[in-house]
Order: sequence, then structure tokens, then C-alpha cells
Amino acid sequence: MGKKVKKKRADSGIGFDSSEADEELIANALKRTDLDSGRVRLVDRDTSTPLIETYDEDTGQLEGSILLKGGNREGLLALVKILENIEVKQDHNANVESFSFEGKINVENSSSIDRLWDIDVSLANIGSTNLKSNAISIRELGTEAPDNVETTEFQLKKEVQNQFLVKEFISTLAEADAVLNINDLEKELLKLKDKSSKIKSSKAKSTKAKSPEKTKEEIDEKSSDESSSDDEETWEDGGTLIETSLETFGISIDKENTITFAIVLRNMFDKPVSNIKVVKTIPDEFINPLVRETTEGRAGVEGDKIVWTIDKLAPEYTVMLKFTCNITVNDITRRKTGLIEVTYQAASSFAEGLAIDKFDAYTRNKFFIETLERDEEPNIWDNKLIFDNSSEFIIQLFNADVYSPEDQSKKFVDIDPNDVPMLPSGAQWHSIKWEYESEDYPTFRKKLEFRVVPDYQYNVNVSVAVSDVILEIASITGEMIYDKVETPTYKTQDVIATLKLGNHGSAPLNDITIIQQTFTDEYQPPKAEEIKLIWDGDEVEISADAVNFEMNEFKITLTNLKDNSSGMLKPDSTLEFVYPVHCLNPVRDSTFDSEITYLVNTFPVSQELEFKPDVPTISAVHIRRKFRIGKEVIPVGTLGHYKIILSLENIGESKLIGINLLDKVPDSFEYSEYSMTPEITDEVGQDTLKWTIEELEPGESLEISYEITGTGEYSPSDAQLAL
Repeated sequence: MGKKVKKKRADSGIGFDSSEADEELIANALKRTDLDSGRVRLVDRDTSTPLIETYDEDTGQLEGSILLKGGNREGLLALVKILENIEVKQDHNANVESFSFEGKINVENSSSIDRLWDIDVSLANIGSTNLKSNAISIRELGTEAPDNVETTEFQLKKEVQNQFLVKEFISTLAEADAVLNINDLEKELLKLKDKSSKIKSSKAKSTKAKSPEKTKEEIDEKSSDESSSDDEETWEDGGTLIETSLETFGISIDKENTITFAIVLRNMFDKPVSNIKVVKTIPDEFINPLVRETTEGRAGVEGDKIVWTIDKLAPEYTVMLKFTCNITVNDITRRKTGLIEVTYQAASSFAEGLAIDKFDAYTRNKFFIETLERDEEPNIWDNKLIFDNSSEFIIQLFNADVYSPEDQSKKFVDIDPNDVPMLPSGAQWHSIKWEYESEDYPTFRKKLEFRVVPDYQYNVNVSVAVSDVILEIASITGEMIYDKVETPTYKTQDVIATLKLGNHGSAPLNDITIIQQTFTDEYQPPKAEEIKLIWDGDEVEISADAVNFEMNEFKITLTNLKDNSSGMLKPDSTLEFVYPVHCLNPVRDSTFDSEITYLVNTFPVSQELEFKPDVPTISAVHIRRKFRIGKEVIPVGTLGHYKIILSLENIGESKLIGINLLDKVPDSFEYSEYSMTPEITDEVGQDTLKWTIEELEPGESLEISYEITGTGEYSPSDAQLAL
């Protein structure tokens, strides 16, 4: 890859003079432009000559001419690409559940012969990305991979506007064709735009648990009225919620029902969107699919799918596909209506206006002054400036100045940014001749500025997955706890994990998978025999085949529960998984940050439900006890009287807890005047004084004193003994 550097150019004749600030501003503006194809448009005012004259933009005077190489008007372009891949998942009501984004900016050398160097790219509107600067500087790009491409990757760092709206409307009414009309659908879509306009991380929804006293009929009547609570950690499909008056989901039993579907798209980008493809999957029970109307593009039935394609959709434009299906049911189990997948290509960034602002780069070139002394007039020189585009690229010449040696304010050649058209590969630009008189060889100061012409490309590929209306409500709750969240360093200890899963939906769960990641050498998962499974309060055997550990991921899988003796996990039932996490001599300050995912599915199969409970962090706590104990004997008062001072200092980084200070009073001494009352023990003989210090913080110290008085044949040195 080309190496990025901050360029520091010396005054080598490249650029603009200090007096040409206005011309430099114009050139900078022109550096914002690009070409879509590598062909130069040249206007020849005088076709009688092989030259193409160039004229001063302001005065109209002839300034030079372009000589094409073999009549060629083409050349390569430097490629500057914004490449984005976006995957969006949304529910039936156009709420974005999740999305992934991968972005990169490629600066590419399209030539296999000529290098590019001193490359500067300026970006606009980087605020929604994690790009730290709007400038990309590249020293050079080679002619072969990987040195001919410089890639800058980026991600989104905040919520961004959803630039392409997709919504499916479903009606079971007899008058559905009139209800689902383009005007009303567009109004409803614009209402949803304000509600679902931001792309953000999905958030688990929750539904209040149904009271067991209610009958099934009561539950069915009130299912659409149940409110969500942000306080409950519950994930549910929520597919049957009706958010627009245009939609109805009720169908009759034991009769044929006609279902009308309308898929509506709206382009919110500032440029057209192209290559749009909408694929609607028709479930098996829906028969006789028939396309009724398309306001744009082409649509038809292909097997079990409706496929709708649109070549190009203009900004702020809404289009619709309408089709019908028939279905007959003989039970009250709700049916799925089929998924939708949408793919399209955008011509502007998903990152809210991220754009290529300017481009500047040099390549192989040649410029020189041709100086000819006249045959019959010695010391008279005819001169002209020649700029030779010897590269494969198209070059844009912004500035060409030649100064008089005697007077730097006088220019023999003065080319401004718009005076010379773009030069195709191999072309030369020749200035008009000027005369100069000198006995010596004339030398002229030159100032030139040019760039390789770029092609700005935006390749934004987006795929949108739209959930169907879920036929069966499924909902789970989960919780994960540890019996402790601290473990000592450099010791072996088990932390007991308890995972709880509850079925709070209306469908039994047939497949349950628990995934915990990522384990390390210091924090290791349990073995199969160490896992305890508690089902509605009763311990159930779990087979070794249900437990798997690989790639630092621990997984418990219960599949096809309907075929097991335990049966499926019925509504309002709970599971608990209890197992140890083995902490093996963790180092200081190490932590075990893991992620747990519950994946469950109903029977019959519905969309897989995913739930991620909050997982505490296990921290390795480094406790090392360091302290200093001292004893000092000080004579006080009359002979035979001494003061004993015991000192304790915490010189470590950990708190001292429950430390004992002991001191033995020598025989023939009486003791009194304590600064802290001791416990009198016989741990090291009679009259052993004991003080228990509850805790002592790092850096803290304390002193305990008492006095002794000698009696009989006493020896003061006996009091110096420290325990």
C-alpha cells in the first residue's frame, strides 16, 4: 500500500506564486471536479491546422496550442472510491432492529506504467464516521498490487439517517385494493420516516406476562393492546402489532381469504438509487399469487417468490408493488406472511453526506522551455514553454508562468486555471513564442501547477431484510448471575454461574442454545458433568453431547426437545443452568468479560429468538499483605517506670484486616495506663496483652502504648523483647 505522509514541498517551481492567490482559489475549486469517463472534450476553433488553439479565458487572446499524440483524446483517470456495504434488518413496521456497516475509501492508480505521487484527498461531511481527519495524504502509489491502492477503512460512530424506506402493508379486507392506494401509502410511509429515521442498534422489546386467570379468547382479544415495558428484559417477535390503520391481519376460518400485499419504497438519498431488487417469499399455504400493480419497474412471480426490479429510482420518489394471494385455514394457528429481501446500489454515502471534496496528485510529466537563437539576428532568442503529458493519465493544467529575468513582475507566459483544456495522454501544450534579447544563454524562472484528473466513484451496496408478520408469539426472559465477582490472583477458585431462561410466550420452545464467550487460559469453562440443569425446579440429566467447547466458545445445545422425554419447554416454564467457571491462577488486574447469548426457536419453527442478558465481570483481585511492627521502651518518671509503645504500619497496597498485636509483660513488672484496652491472654505465657486491629488502610499506621512499673528484682531489658 502507498505510505501516507504529510507532504512538505519545497519551492521547486510547482504551485502558484504569492501574487496569484485568486488563481489558486479557482484551481482549488476545480480540484473538486472529476470525470466519469477517460475522454477529453476539446473544441478546435481552427480545423485547418493539426493544432488545437487555447485562449485566455478573460481576454480571448491566443495563448498556446495543444498537440495531440496520434489524435488521441483519451487517458486514464485516478480512481477515488467510497465503498460501503450495509446490511439492515427491520421488522414489519419499518423499525430498524440491527444493521452492520463496512466502509472504506480507496485511492487507486489505474495505470500499470505510471506512478502517482504527492496525492491529497479532501473529504467532506465526516462527522458521522470515525475518520479522524478529512484529509488523506499519500506519498505515492505504485503500478502493481498491492502498492497501487491505498485503503482507509471507516465505521459509523453515531446514529445516521435511514436513507431508503421499505414497508410492507397487508390488508385482509374485501376493499383492500382501494385502501392500499399509492397516495395513502406514501402518507403512512412518511409518518414512519420520522419514527424509524435513525439507524441504531437493536433493542430488545418486552411484553407484560399474561395473567394465568385469563382465557385464551381474552388473550386473543387483548393481544394487540398489550403495552411494552422498557424495564423488563424480554425479547419478543411483536410481529402482529398494527401500527397503521391501513392494515388488518384477521382472516376467517374454513373459507378462502384474499390477502392484499403492498410493498412501498422511498428513496431518501440525494441521488438516484439503482439496481433495486425486491424479493418477497410466499409461504406454501398462500396460493395463486398475482401481481396487480407496479408504479415503477417490472414484477412477476418466480416460483415461490415475487420478484420486483427497478433500474433507477429518483430522490424523494415513492413507488409501490401490489399483489394478492389466497389462503384457507382450518385452525386458529397464526400464519407467517413471508420475508422480504431488498438490495440496491446508492450513488452517495450512507454516512450522511460523506463525500469526496477535492483531489490532487502528480504523475510523470515533462515541461521545458525551447530557446532558439535566430540565424540572422544574433542574441535574439525565440522561446516557448512546452508542457508534455508523457503519462497515461489525463492531466489538468492549472498554472503556467514564465518570468522575465530582469523584471519578476513581467510574465512572458501567464496561464490561468481555466485557460487550457484537460490534456489527454501523450498530448503537449505549447505556449505562443516570445522574444528575448541577451548575449548570454537566457534563463527563465517557471511556475507550474497541474494534477491528474480523478474519477470519483460511490459504490454503496445495501441489503435490507424485512421480517414477516410472526404467526406465533414467542417471548423469553433471561438472567445470568455469579455467586461472586472477585477472585484472588495466582490462586485457583471456582465461580458458580447460574443462567435462567423463562418461556413467557404462547408457543413451546423446541430448540434452546446457550452460548458463552470468550473463555481464556485463566478463565475456563466447565466440563459436561459439572453442569446442572434444573427444569421447573427439578434437576434433569443433561447429556455430554449437548455441551461443546471450541474456539474459546462454550455452548449448551438442547435440540428437538419434542423428541426427548422432557418434552418441549412450555409457556411459563423455566430452565436453570448452574455450572462453575474455573479461575486458574489469574494474573493481577485480569478480568473475565464474557457475552452470553440465548438462541431459541418454537415448534413449528418460527424466527429464531435471540436474547443477551447482562453479564457481570469477574475481576482478579490482587491482595498482598505488607506491614511493619515495632516496639519502643521509653523510661518515664521515677526509676522503674517505663512506657511501652507498639507501632503498626501498613506498607503495602492492600487493606490489612483482623491483624493481632501481642506483647508479653515481663515478670516483676506491673502494667497500666493503656492507650487502647487489651485482651489479657496467656498465649505466650502469663500476662500476654493482645490487641485486635479490625482493619488498616494502605499507608496508615497506629501506635498503642501502656506503662509498666518494676517490682522486686526486675530487669528493664526484659521489657525490650518484642513478639
